[in-house]
Amino acid sequence: IEAAPLSVSAGESHRAITERVLGRADQAGHRAAVIDAVDGTVTAWPRLAWTIRAAAHGLSRRGLADGDTAAVFVQDAARFAIAVNAIRATGATALPIRPDASMADVAGQLNACGVRLLITAAPLAEFAAEAADRSQVRQVFTFGESAGTTPFRSLLTGAEQGTDTDKDGPHGTGANGPLDGADSPEAGLSDRDVVVAGPPCGDGQAYRSLVDLTLLAGATLVAAPVPLLTAAMRVYQATAAIVPYGTAVSGVPPDRIFAVALPESPPCPRG
Repeated sequence: IEAAPLSVSAGESHRAITERVLGRADQAGHRAAVIDAVDGTVTAWPRLAWTIRAAAHGLSRRGLADGDTAAVFVQDAARFAIAVNAIRATGATALPIRPDASMADVAGQLNACGVRLLITAAPLAEFAAEAADRSQVRQVFTFGESAGTTPFRSLLTGAEQGTDTDKDGPHGTGANGPLDGADSPEAGLSDRDVVVAGPPCGDGQAYRSLVDLTLLAGATLVAAPVPLLTAAMRVYQATAAIVPYGTAVSGVPPDRIFAVALPESPPCPRG
């Protein structure tokens, strides 16, 4: 089914959604929150919450504040979830930008929304840096390493964590298990679900809402590139999927496939 631009609840701010995600993480135990299907890396709920909070603190130290807009330009759902929630935890608004957007579109969105800080990933970093040069962006943070940008892991410096403090991005260990708590009736998800998500696509606000609903439900989010979607659904026994509109996949019922279409025009998000 085609995904409509979902909202978690009327009038709820994006920051409040992140606070709910973090509250869910604090109760979830060492279950898998996010999995990278490319390399099999698993991020448990405690590690996800720590990374979001630590990155938000780092972003605040670098000047991101309530009322600002920061862009997220990454190629997978795992880093998307971390970056969006870290930005929102500062009180700022996250602007999702599709990884397949043209240079003109990326620079245009950055300028139209007054973005001065951008979070990207190594495969897109050179492109992102050039788009930043064509806009008002002054800070570019990268998951991984790329010349001319600042490593995302630098945002985590000084935060306390029991393990893996020298790494950035999705990592850790965990396994699926039962969790008591609220589900996300808006998308029909619960903490028993495994949702395979393709790259950020289509309407960024609709995609973001589906990722939000997955995490709010306590479901496991599996990030997979389009060629691996069907295989990931089989390997991780998926119960739902988030895919670009028109993508043919199998492994879950049709009414559990959320296809994200392009928006008529990419609006600036409001916090």
